[in-house]
Amino acid sequence: MLDITYITNLFSWLIEPQNRTFIAYWLSSGLIITIWAALAWNERKPFLQQLASKHYWWNSSTRQDYLLIIINSLIFTLLGITWLILTISIANYSFAGLEYGFKPSPFAHIDQSISYVVFAIVLILSDDFSRYALHRLLHWKWFWKIHQLHHSATVLTPLTSLRVHPLEKLLYQLRSSIVYGLCTGIFFFLCGQSAQSWVILGISGSTLLFNLLGANIRHSMIPISYGIFERILISPAQHQLHHSIMHSRTNYGSMFSCWDQLFNSWTKGSETAVLPKAKKNLLRQLLLK
Repeated sequence: MLDITYITNLFSWLIEPQNRTFIAYWLSSGLIITIWAALAWNERKPFLQQLASKHYWWNSSTRQDYLLIIINSLIFTLLGITWLILTISIANYSFAGLEYGFKPSPFAHIDQSISYVVFAIVLILSDDFSRYALHRLLHWKWFWKIHQLHHSATVLTPLTSLRVHPLEKLLYQLRSSIVYGLCTGIFFFLCGQSAQSWVILGISGSTLLFNLLGANIRHSMIPISYGIFERILISPAQHQLHHSIMHSRTNYGSMFSCWDQLFNSWTKGSETAVLPKAKKNLLRQLLLK
């Protein structure tokens, strides 16, 4: 008998709220784009016409996107890797490691609400910084062979965010387990208590809010800029610029732009993003050639 979980895992990118391509985020993004276009209709109407065209969603670049979604879904469903177990194991090992040299629960006396808020802030920042660091690493030397597949897209759609090499997907999932495992284990060691469900929901809520506010527009042809707020959050226009030929070594950030500013890779999203024109062979890219 077919386990229903295998089917849901294949379509997790569409039905799970923690994924940027969750179907509800498409609706919120559509609303944001409509409002953005209405503010300067004559100038921005062509962008809506492009979104409505068949060629935008079905071309040589997007066909590669769709194929990679299928490949990665099958690989990671068949592998059956339980990332939750890995995260818990890392948390336990980090707690045990600290016990060798230090006394547990040195901050157990601190008010619970304060410790939870601190934990949430540290985890959100750690998660975002680790995304920035891994993304920047993937633009360096041999690692670029893995990541260049994502940058070979000649057309950006929200599904281009899933246009990644299986090795890149593996690296990002390992990153997530390591960050969440370490932060949880250290928090439990320092405060003598595990994070409550509402704290985890609060952290997930920040990601959910970011996605609802149009995070998946970043992989699109809609150049929405946040203006002065680009100093705080990465805008769609900034990430589209990152995909351009001339500015691929800028704007590595995922949510916050502070890391790009700290490490001199920040650029405002005011220039036109010129994407690659030539189609690259998908098999050769998967084989890292």
